[in-house]
Amino acid sequence: MNYIDKVRTVEKVYKRKPVLIVSAPGRADFLNTHQDYKGLPVVPVAINLRTYVFSLGAEKDKFIIDSLNLRKGGSRYRDKVPLKDISLVRGKWFGNYLRGVLLAFKEVFDFEPDKGLRIVIYSDVPIGSGLASSAALEVAFGKMLDEFYGLKLSPKDLAEACFYAENGICKIPCGRLDQYSAAFGEAILLYPKPPVKVEKLPLKGLKLVVADSGIRHSVADIHPRRQSEINRGLQELLSMPDVPERVKEKLAPRFDEVSWEELSLEELSPFLQRID
Repeated sequence: MNYIDKVRTVEKVYKRKPVLIVSAPGRADFLNTHQDYKGLPVVPVAINLRTYVFSLGAEKDKFIIDSLNLRKGGSRYRDKVPLKDISLVRGKWFGNYLRGVLLAFKEVFDFEPDKGLRIVIYSDVPIGSGLASSAALEVAFGKMLDEFYGLKLSPKDLAEACFYAENGICKIPCGRLDQYSAAFGEAILLYPKPPVKVEKLPLKGLKLVVADSGIRHSVADIHPRRQSEINRGLQELLSMPDVPERVKEKLAPRFDEVSWEELSLEELSPFLQRID
């Protein structure tokens, strides 16, 4: 379904014309998967599947947020979020990502709106496909807040706030890869270790094809598991008596405390095969 068809669908379902429409792309993790949360450089590439956020106008004292995808699937699809005293709800709920963005904007930008919005979300980015559907949702919603309330955020401001929403507020142990890709678009070289740096990469004449493996992927599920495996391996390395002290000085019991940029595969290789 193209953009025009989406607009017409929203108008048909809600009998109203959107007053503002924004979107953000999903992404392919092109180089260095699972390196961003270790603070190492990564290369994401935005794809042509996007999450669209439609505003149907202002609401007096709350945000009313519908997922048209969930509505069409016959699932619970509406979240009502008060302007004050926002909190996450228990369990897996799409509205928590948006509540997280609202809480992050309040904390980071002193965002205290005097009116809410009537929002409809319609997304092409498949959930659980490894294409950063949650980040596309967060960034598209954050961009809607930016445009509607005139916040004048830079792409970096938007990306960092949405990263904080997912990582710091929703407590999903992601890195910065997904939110920065959604906010900047195209292809970027991201240095995620603060102070964060972003370099645009040229894509002229290059065509990338992304295939669906059919394997479900959830950041909330796979990242804690992978990080736990890394921590376990680090602790085994630190316990080996023959690992040189100069190498141990670069290691740590936790993945986010290691001096990764100073380590080489050559100095670790003799010991890696002995890890269970």
